[in-house]
Amino acid sequence: MAENHHLARLRPPALAAFFLLTAIVAGFYWKLILTDQYTWLAGDDVSSQVLPWLQFQAGEFHHGRFPLWDPSHWAGQPLPGQAQPGALYPLNWLLFSLPLRDGWMKQAHLHAYFLLIHLLAAWFAYLLARAAGAARPGSILAGVVFTLSGWMGQTEWPQMLNSAVWAPLTALFLLKFLDSSHWRHAACAGFFLGVAWLGGHHQIPIFVSSACLVFWAWALWRDWRSWPSAALFWTLAFLAGAAQILPALEYGRLAVRWVGVPDPVGWQDKVPYSVHITWSTSPAGLLGFLVPYAFTHTSPFLGFVSLSMALLGAIWNWRRRAVRILFLAALLGLLLASVHYTPLHGLFYALVPMVEKARNPTTALFLCGLAAAPLAALGFSGLSQHKDSPWLRRVILFALAFSALVFATRLTIIQLKGYPGIGEQRELEIAAVALASAALLAAFRSGHLSLTALQSGLIFLALCEYTGHAGVFFPNVKTEPQRIAKLTAMGAHGDIADFLRRQPGLFRIDVDDQAIPYNFGDWHGLQQTGGYLASVTEKIYRSGVHNPEVLNLLGVAYRISHQPHPQFPELAFTSSSGLKVWRNANALPRVFGEPRACASAFPVAYHPGYIRIAANLSCPAALVFSENHYPGWQATLDGKPAPVKPAHGFLLSVDVPAGSHWIEFRYRPLSVWIGLALSALALLLVAIAALPLNRPL
Repeated sequence: MAENHHLARLRPPALAAFFLLTAIVAGFYWKLILTDQYTWLAGDDVSSQVLPWLQFQAGEFHHGRFPLWDPSHWAGQPLPGQAQPGALYPLNWLLFSLPLRDGWMKQAHLHAYFLLIHLLAAWFAYLLARAAGAARPGSILAGVVFTLSGWMGQTEWPQMLNSAVWAPLTALFLLKFLDSSHWRHAACAGFFLGVAWLGGHHQIPIFVSSACLVFWAWALWRDWRSWPSAALFWTLAFLAGAAQILPALEYGRLAVRWVGVPDPVGWQDKVPYSVHITWSTSPAGLLGFLVPYAFTHTSPFLGFVSLSMALLGAIWNWRRRAVRILFLAALLGLLLASVHYTPLHGLFYALVPMVEKARNPTTALFLCGLAAAPLAALGFSGLSQHKDSPWLRRVILFALAFSALVFATRLTIIQLKGYPGIGEQRELEIAAVALASAALLAAFRSGHLSLTALQSGLIFLALCEYTGHAGVFFPNVKTEPQRIAKLTAMGAHGDIADFLRRQPGLFRIDVDDQAIPYNFGDWHGLQQTGGYLASVTEKIYRSGVHNPEVLNLLGVAYRISHQPHPQFPELAFTSSSGLKVWRNANALPRVFGEPRACASAFPVAYHPGYIRIAANLSCPAALVFSENHYPGWQATLDGKPAPVKPAHGFLLSVDVPAGSHWIEFRYRPLSVWIGLALSALALLLVAIAALPLNRPL
């Protein structure tokens, strides 16, 4: 019989399962999509950094420009190079294209975007579970487990989530490769690993790549003739992610990054291992798989239902190679996260490229959730077949013992210390879920409950467990003002932005980050000196950007703060919020000649990544545009290409002869264009590889 190397084509039962899974996940996030009382946008990083990034890029889209250069912070930084803005992720393009309200992104769109991310995660996990051999009800549970439990359930950074949702598809095709050894499956797996790099954050792709490295090492040890498939996998991964990988590599080598030590580190510097130790999990964190809040940095929480189903799935199907691979993937994630308690992470840190850049190793616990989802689906699917299994009986007994222990312990503590707080309440909830699960399983074993009723009840109990895990941190915007204080503050400075927009000329502003902690420049479309970023180009950082001379060079004409500054002594505006705007009369114009006496220049057209300058020079001079000197900037002099040179070590300039001239600077990053071409090539190649993959599920 010929081997069947086909992907799934949806039939009506599969469509029904997808719709049911969609309804479950959408219903879980009812606070975001059915009311206006809650939001996911109030976290410190999300409100201060991510939301301004998204707003700036949406504004560029609606002006008909692709967001490549962000002039709003640190004298200009490349958006694709920073990676985290997610400028090259197609789902973000959809978000940026949605209609604005008075120039602002709509909260409803941002909430729908967050929901769509979790729906993608659930759908892809469903497909992974089906590929692993689970039935449709179990695969629905897999979607719920993956998108709502552990790391996925509590992470609020969209750039991290966007990089994570593709991991189930990578795992799916690697499992298919186990059965087929077909190059097509290796190509598809590599492609989806590459797509993960487009999401915007490096940590999840690094740990998923590490797991793939282990997989291919094992596959080659098992059969060295798999090397062409392994080479194809890594080639497609690089090509698919090239649109983001190439600009990030270019930027990384020219930037410094804050990683949790006093001084930022450069590309050539490894993130100190002490940072990894600080961000590691501990043996006590094992309790976090079952008990909420028993974790450090990253929650591995699965809950009683999913954890018990995953263990049963592994036990009942241990003879299957795919199950052992999934179990080992979960173990790998746990060991990599346990930095201080195992040598494995240290070996990866020292020997595997890029692992040291992932400074939060507890993120590797993501692999546990990724593997647990299909394992739980297999356990769920095996309930009818293993109805009389002693392992099922042991799960029931453990549930009874666990719930009795928790209730007895908490009852004693309540008697001694009074009513419990939220953490203790969550423990009681898990104990109640365990007790209810035991009752359902016992009734099913005795024949008093149907399989459908059992499965429906267990999925409902899993959702109850995740309600206090994935949905509990959304603040109520109407009754919890302290939790949305930073988000509220972002709407309090519009009069300052309006005043600054009315001022003539092209200039920068300095912002007291104690008074305005969010990225004011991106949020309001103005250009400031500093900003809340994870990294900046080293030239700008070393320039002493807050020194008086450098502030003048950068054209910093205003400062926002409560108190005057020696360089900004003149009060120009007082906001209704109490903040003041102070003027610097010594700031240079954004374009000037050197020597300055013989050059008159002014911008006649400007937008991010472009400026057109009219200049009249009485002698040859260097015309300086006070923007970050970075690869990709091109210049023309009277329509002809002119070499771009660094001025003062970090600004843009061109040499201009005497006379009247037109000068244009454009940001055209070659790394982005090459990367986009390679990613498009990867899409074409994987489409060709996937043509025969059309088997119905």
